[in-house]
Amino acid sequence: MTYTFDLTDYSDESAVVAENALRGLGGVDSVDVDRVAETITVNSTTLTYGEVLSAIRQAGVPAK
Repeated sequence: MTYTFDLTDYSDESAVVAENALRGLGGVDSVDVDRVAETITVNSTTLTYGEVLSAIRQAGVPAK
C-alpha cells in the first residue's frame, strides 16, 4: 500500500527525522519526501496506515 502524510509543522529537519525513522522500520519498501507539498509518501506491503503514522509521530514529527 501507498500512504501519503501531511507533515503539519514542516521543516527540512523534521522531514529527515521522519524519513530516517521510517527507513529503519521493518516492512517499509520506500520513502519519498516532497518538500514542495510538505508531505511524505511511504510504500509498505505489511504495515497499516496507522502503524506508519504512529512511527512518524513517535519520531517526534507531527503528521496527519
